[in-house]
Parts: sequence; C-alpha cells; structure tokens
Amino acid sequence: MKTLIPEELLSLLQDLGEQVLEGASFSQCVLRLCDQLTRRFSYPLAWVAIRETDGDVSVYARTGDHDLDADSARLTDEERHDMDSVMKTQKTLHQQAACGRTDEASRLAGGRRYPAQLVVPLRTRDLEIGVLALYGTHRDTFDPFTIQWIEVLARHVSITLSLSAVRKETAARIFHLTHHDPLTGLPNRVLFADRLKQAVARAKRYGRGVGVLFVDLDQFKSINDSLGHETGDALLKIMADRLVRCVRSTDTIARLSGDEFAMVLSDLARGQDAGQVAHKILDAIAQPATVGNRTIPVTASVGIALYPSDAADPEVLLAHADRAMYCAKDKGGQCHQFWSEEMNAQVLERLTLEKGRGSKR
Repeated sequence: MKTLIPEELLSLLQDLGEQVLEGASFSQCVLRLCDQLTRRFSYPLAWVAIRETDGDVSVYARTGDHDLDADSARLTDEERHDMDSVMKTQKTLHQQAACGRTDEASRLAGGRRYPAQLVVPLRTRDLEIGVLALYGTHRDTFDPFTIQWIEVLARHVSITLSLSAVRKETAARIFHLTHHDPLTGLPNRVLFADRLKQAVARAKRYGRGVGVLFVDLDQFKSINDSLGHETGDALLKIMADRLVRCVRSTDTIARLSGDEFAMVLSDLARGQDAGQVAHKILDAIAQPATVGNRTIPVTASVGIALYPSDAADPEVLLAHADRAMYCAKDKGGQCHQFWSEEMNAQVLERLTLEKGRGSKR
C-alpha cells in the first residue's frame, strides 16, 4: 500500500482542478477523484456521498479493478449511518477490523469485506458537501500520517468541488429561468415543446395516445383593463395553481403567453379521457377567485387535439388544439371542443377575416 505524500497530493489536486477548469460536470469531477484514488493508491474501493438540498444522497463510487457493480454504488445501512455521523460531527471516522482477525468473521468496515475504512468530511467554510470514504486491504492501511494527508486532501478537494457545485447550481438556475414562466413558475413554451415532443415519441414507441389541451381564460383582457395588471397577474397565478391540481404529476402544464396555457396529457388510453380532464379544468377555473378584497368570476375555453388521430407532428397538434379553443370561444366560452377537419376549416376562415380587420381575441 502506497502512502500519500505531498507531491502525489498536489498531482491529484492539479488533475481535479484541470477537470473543473475544462468544464467537467460535478459528477465527472467526483468520479474522477474516486478513480484516481483507486488507481494511484490501490484502494479497493473509494466513494463520495453528496447530501443534496432535497435530502437525497447521491453516491459516486469506483473499485480498484474498475469492475463496478450496482452494489458498489449503493450505501449499506452502516455506511449511511457513518456518513450521517461524520457530517454531523465533521470529524474523520477510522474503523479497523479486530486485531489479528481479518477474515470474514471479523468486523467488516462499513458492512463490506475490508478490514479498514476511513470516512472524511468534505466541506468548506460555508458549504457542507458530503463525505469521502476509502477502504484498505489490511487493518493498518490508514496510519496517522496517511490519515493526516487524506484530511488535507479532503479540505482542498472540498474547495475544488465547491466551485463545480456552484457552477452546477448556476447552470440549474439558468435552465430554470430560460425554461419556466417567471410569474407562475410553470414550464414556458420552449420546455413545453420539448415535453410534447418526448410524449409523442414515447406514445409512438408504446402505441399509446397523447392529448394536447389549449386553455384560454375568457374575457381576461377586460379583467386586466378594468382591475389592473397587478390583479391580473395574481389571478393568473391562482389559475395556474388550479390547473396543476387537475392533472397527474406525469403531465405537463405550461404558460405559453398572457392568459394562454397548454397541457400535455401523456400515456392516454382513450381520447375521451382528455375530455374528462377538460371538464375538470372548466369546473376548477369557474370557481370564484378572490384577489385582495375582490371576488372575480372567471371562465375558460379549452381546445383539444389528440395523437395519433388528429396529427403526428407535435407543432401541428398544438396548432390544432389552439384552433379548437377558438371554436370553443365561438360557442360562448366555458366549454371545450375537440379538433376536427370541419371545425378547422371554419376557424381558419374566421381567423382570416379577423386578421384582415386587425382584431384580437
């Protein structure tokens, strides 16, 4: 077993720093660290466990022979307990098999068949990242000198990984801002288009259906003009919350613009199921909404297009649902309408006339 020395430590840190500078992802950096520890220092297993902001634990592991199986990347109950203890105390945990006993009957480090285990906290002054765990092939693998340098390594690695973690968080924030509506927090048109494309692809593969619903609030412009945009924005957030409660977590609801919302109903067995969802939406929207000291009556019009019966192209499906919604408005609103060829021709004719007059719905 090689002992960590400063030159090797600096070389490992330099390698990790180069990974960060080259734009490697957080997971790539962590796996690279584990890989270097198993290759350079012959540890049979190295893993890093990260406590995510939602409480989940992400585990990155490497074995010395690089034949990584699923069990190597899964924490045992003992290891999870060790991780919690180290993160709570922020102190290194060193475990050894009983003196003179290294067979399977001896105490196994972390619930695995290794006679030595070292668990070191990964943290900076302001950020708790997780823990680094190493295993040894004999009980005296981690002498005081080695432990000291691994702790030094962990402190420097924590700083490097924190830079990668910040970049990861920044990238996630940028993605959210560019793919979600800032007012309601719902997916925007860009993310909706991607989700619809994925839903159609899955439906094609497994022979299922997809429903696209276009929802537009009735007379919303009048509400905005008479009560002000602040009231209108508050009303839109209320409506968005109601729409979310009308569908499954696997479906997608987006705010496309203004008072226009769209939905992807994935994995539909029957087209009628989309109609049932539309009824649920209309009932939810029609409940009086209270903004400040005002109770505002609201209704909506819903257009529905179905894959594969109405179209196979995602953009065409959305366009059909939009036109079906126009037809629902022509009927006085507060209703839903399925797309059809006959209905489509009527709506196109009306839209052409309105466009010539410069009118808006």
